[in-house]
Amino acid sequence: MTDELKRDYKSVSLALCSAVLGLIFMRVVVYVLPLPSETYGDTLGTNALFAIVTQVIFFLVLPFCIYKFYGKRTVKQTLAFSGIGKFKAYYLLAIPLGIAAFVVTIGVSSAWTGLLKLTGYTYSPSPDELPDNFVFGFFIADILLTAVLPAVCEEFVMRGGTLTTAQNSFKPIVCVIICGVAFGLFHQNIKQVFYTTLFGMLAAYMIIKTKSIYPAMIMHFTNNFCSVFLDYADHYNWAFGGGFYDVLGNMSVWGLALVFLVAGALAAVMVALMLYIRDKQMINKKMAVIKDAAFDATNKRVILQGEFDAQRVSELEMEREVYGRDYVRPLYRPSLRDTAVIIALAVVTLLTTVFTYVWGFFY
Repeated sequence: MTDELKRDYKSVSLALCSAVLGLIFMRVVVYVLPLPSETYGDTLGTNALFAIVTQVIFFLVLPFCIYKFYGKRTVKQTLAFSGIGKFKAYYLLAIPLGIAAFVVTIGVSSAWTGLLKLTGYTYSPSPDELPDNFVFGFFIADILLTAVLPAVCEEFVMRGGTLTTAQNSFKPIVCVIICGVAFGLFHQNIKQVFYTTLFGMLAAYMIIKTKSIYPAMIMHFTNNFCSVFLDYADHYNWAFGGGFYDVLGNMSVWGLALVFLVAGALAAVMVALMLYIRDKQMINKKMAVIKDAAFDATNKRVILQGEFDAQRVSELEMEREVYGRDYVRPLYRPSLRDTAVIIALAVVTLLTTVFTYVWGFFY
């Protein structure tokens, strides 16, 4: 078991190398190459080159291959290791959760940007101007590049096998913090580091509690989709969504505080409702198993019928019922050698994030 966990740390280290160094490499490539940028289509083409190579190759394909081949797993085991399993209907509650998270993110991002300005940070690149006439193909392409790919690929590499491995060594709260900070630094952008850290913590929490990566993916997609949709709605004055940012900009401080508070409350309600439904389903599954099980009155333990299967016990979350109420899941304590590459990557992302503050690199 120890050898397997050591191999997991090596796999995660290699996968994170692919993500972090691949992102830096592609940013340098796009910066150096003389790519056309006269029209929005040109800019979108550059964005597509960057996003497809970075997201699909460095965030998804290479990490998947590393988890499978270096980790010595089957495809099914690789997907399970990354939190990908059976989809359940209640995961769709992550859609309103993502909308609420988007609104909260606006407040957090605005506050963080204001704080940066107080320190003298003034770098503010001009956004890509949308064409005068709406182009449906551009809209779909922006959704694909900004919402779909990050939701799938970033979640896979940052909170798939990474979070699974972390849970074998740390308590849930520590895993949430580690994954949140890692996601914030992973963006290597001083303007994004704070709110992406908070978003990453929420996503990690949802995955830990639901035992699935799907809620985080859906929430991530919805959050990014709202950004794209509202940019288009604002630029083309759509009846629904147009002027959203103007409305927020014209609100008083107390009005904004109320909006962000309501959004935060809605997010909390969605999380609570999702976990309530999940817990109810798990209780029903446990009860169905317990009905056919025996009970050791002396040790107050449930004895499952058939050949003992530790994986089945874990999937049913019946460790305390089967092993005893005092059961504590053993945690693997990684050595410095296990985490050396991950620590080095943390230093690299910290430095590149600082560079964006000092010189405005890689925005």
